[in-house]
Amino acid sequence: MTTPAALPSEILAAIVADAAGQVSAPAEIVVVSAEPVRWNDGSLGCPEPGRAYTQSLVDGYRVIVRAGDVELDYRVNGRGRFRICRRAGGPAGRPC
Repeated sequence: MTTPAALPSEILAAIVADAAGQVSAPAEIVVVSAEPVRWNDGSLGCPEPGRAYTQSLVDGYRVIVRAGDVELDYRVNGRGRFRICRRAGGPAGRPC
């Protein structure tokens, strides 16, 4: 598990709790990686069709967790709000 010291523990705890709710059966939640990222825009590297996003750099995190046999890709903005990126591949931003 890789967890940067800069990732606030309350954000990580909220992501782990969310991941637990994403799977149908109880599963161990494993943090695969967590890294600070500077996203190219407000989509956090995972744009949704038909949505508009701020066109400025956004500091945040990318957190990958495994819940049983499901791997979830969480994108976090600088305010600690997160969402799951359900799209495979795509631009991943730049490491901070």
